[in-house]
Amino acid sequence: MPPDVYNKAVAAELGAQVIGSRTGHAWEQTDLPRYMRGLGSPPLFNPCNTAPLFYSNNFITLHDLAFHYHPGWNSRAFALWYNTLVPRIVRRSRHLFTVSQTVQAEIASVYGVPKDKVSITYNGLADTMTMGSGSVAKEKMVFAVGSFNTRKNHHRLIEAFRLAAPEGYRLVITGDKNKVFADAGIDEQTLADSHIDIRRSLTDAELADLYQRAAVLVSVSLYEGFGIPVLEGLYHGCRILCSDIAVYRELYGDVATFCRPTDVADIAQGIVAAIHAPAPAQGRVAALLQQYSYDAAANEIIEQMTKRGGLVGKVK
Repeated sequence: MPPDVYNKAVAAELGAQVIGSRTGHAWEQTDLPRYMRGLGSPPLFNPCNTAPLFYSNNFITLHDLAFHYHPGWNSRAFALWYNTLVPRIVRRSRHLFTVSQTVQAEIASVYGVPKDKVSITYNGLADTMTMGSGSVAKEKMVFAVGSFNTRKNHHRLIEAFRLAAPEGYRLVITGDKNKVFADAGIDEQTLADSHIDIRRSLTDAELADLYQRAAVLVSVSLYEGFGIPVLEGLYHGCRILCSDIAVYRELYGDVATFCRPTDVADIAQGIVAAIHAPAPAQGRVAALLQQYSYDAAANEIIEQMTKRGGLVGKVK
């Protein structure tokens, strides 16, 4: 790991060691491959989109292609770096992993790699999101999770909730209040008068508590690779409103209400429809939670790294 690793306690628990002296992409592109070559070039798993360009035994999880389809959602420097690096490491990698069939098809189309070079390793639930007994009473709350950026579309959600004005309900969104005001063009008092509450800097326990109490979980993103909050909402018994995008149809097609994410009126209608929709069938939710699992993803990653990259020894 680089010397500036954020969570040193977790790193120590995993037995990680500091290598090299650089940080960020400089560490990834120089110190890390040099260290790996010194070990005889064993397989290297890169879990978050990028990898050392000049290393011959890379395995990479590419979560989505937002940087390709929507470069304006990030800084110019970020978009340029990703759109320069990722096509090259994708083609040079031993094998790729991604989190949905939708993104698998996008990777194959954009980069011209065969689909059998891209295994699907679905996301799952973190242990921190399974806190609580599940016995908390549901409240008249519509809940949305995610950082405030164009992709998450929270400014339209706020407009839609004000338009729908479901009686007795409030909208709770995790995020940065200042960004809300800039995107939605409304001030804090207007939010309060519209029964809209912005929460920030939540602990895992506080986030899990909101999921437990929310009647409806909303994700009206313009683009996603998987949508972990939707799965978390299902686990906690929420009714679901999703944007009508390909990946959500693939993953949650029979357990969600859908709306057009660029149409405020349609989102408003979707909020009302989701409030009155029957709860997703428990058996179907249980099947999805079994299918979308980090344990299953880990098993697939280990299998591919063993078969294609020479991974040997005991893997914990």
